[in-house]
Amino acid sequence: MVYSVEQNTFIVMSYYRNGTFVDGAWLYSVAACKQEYLANYPDLEIQETSLEAHIRDVINRFVRTGNVNKGKSSGRPAVSEEVVDDLRERLEQNPQTSLTRLSRQSGVPVTTCHKVVKKRLHMHPYKITTVQQLLPIDPPRRVEYCNWFQNTFHDDGLLDLTFFSDEAWFHLSGYVNSQNFRIWSAENPHVFVETPLHPLKIGVWLAVSRRRIYGPIFFHDTMTGERYRQQILEPFIQQLDDEELQLGYFQQDGATAHTARATLEYLQQHYDDRVISLGVQHAFPPRSPDLTPLDFSIFGYLKDKVFQRQMNNLAELQHEIERWVQSIDGRMLQNIFESKKKRVNMCLELNGEHFQHLL
Repeated sequence: MVYSVEQNTFIVMSYYRNGTFVDGAWLYSVAACKQEYLANYPDLEIQETSLEAHIRDVINRFVRTGNVNKGKSSGRPAVSEEVVDDLRERLEQNPQTSLTRLSRQSGVPVTTCHKVVKKRLHMHPYKITTVQQLLPIDPPRRVEYCNWFQNTFHDDGLLDLTFFSDEAWFHLSGYVNSQNFRIWSAENPHVFVETPLHPLKIGVWLAVSRRRIYGPIFFHDTMTGERYRQQILEPFIQQLDDEELQLGYFQQDGATAHTARATLEYLQQHYDDRVISLGVQHAFPPRSPDLTPLDFSIFGYLKDKVFQRQMNNLAELQHEIERWVQSIDGRMLQNIFESKKKRVNMCLELNGEHFQHLL
């Protein structure tokens, strides 16, 4: 039976109320306390022997602690400040240490390490951001581009007319990150994913401005300068309106097909000096996917959406890509270009060095 605080309080009061003073000392009776308790709580079914044992427990607890009910268990002793300081020093010296290794090095249980790190040191595990390696010559180029971008595109109206372009490969088998993919099970289910020796894939080219997106244009073979001009640039330029063609800029990365002499001459015929690319006046810095809207946002968004389900052939894959490209609306494009401005600012603040880890 579970006794309430009220019942245990009654027991203590009854026990001392029924005491008698004999020969200079107080005498108390468990039997008298029991009888008064049963008279006060007549509707409770209880064995008298268990009640007597309970009365003794309550009285002993009251004498020992001053409480009528059991308090919370004190549990494990608190971790000393010396242990906390030792764990802090070890993590400061090697922030990549796992909790398992930290436990082995310090002799502190893993569960205790986890509690100290989270609750006492207020530390949290953060993933490492993988970025493209920059060469020593890259930061100055990035700074030069970002300064030019800020001075040129201070008006959103010009970003509405300017297209940033890029291409990416989409594999039919999708992608599985084995480091992040886990299956919880009592036994090893031995799950595996088959990947073909020569995976089927499709190339996707897109161009985006702040107000609209053009594409996708699909290709299956390695892109050459001639294919780039005939299959991508010609249909793209044909759909531009007069304002976009006369005032807007066109950006591309430094792929060989993009920077071929014939390709740059073709672009300059239509855009004059408003081409952003390696090999021309307004050079786009190499190894800078963190500054291109398609790389830092749209292609990642598309792959996350497209590969939510498995597709059986390239026709299905192409259909899914088209469907999710159509889902990119004006609000999303405006947010992406606000992110572009923020990235340019951060790149300048860090003198052209990596900034993604600060986003």
